[in-house]
Amino acid sequence: MKINVEFLGFPMVSDVIGKKKLELDVSGETVKDVIDELIKSYGKKVRDAFYDTEGNFDLMVQIALNGKSFIPADKHHTPLKEGDNLIFMLLLAGG
Repeated sequence: MKINVEFLGFPMVSDVIGKKKLELDVSGETVKDVIDELIKSYGKKVRDAFYDTEGNFDLMVQIALNGKSFIPADKHHTPLKEGDNLIFMLLLAGG
């Protein structure tokens, strides 16, 4: 299944991949499968961008599905359809 993936304000991943958008061919059907495929394809730096040192998904990483809804870490089992768009964003704060 092909999923469109975009990285906004997330240079730790887009720099490793070499672009901010890509079409990813995923053998699974969920948001978690997309994350796993990115880690499998691009390695430890991508894994470290998504997960903290204890193996928990980093809460600063937000995922938007088709520009309509956000997928929290406890909903990574959310099913996807061919052609869906996932946008990975890194939340930044400052003052």
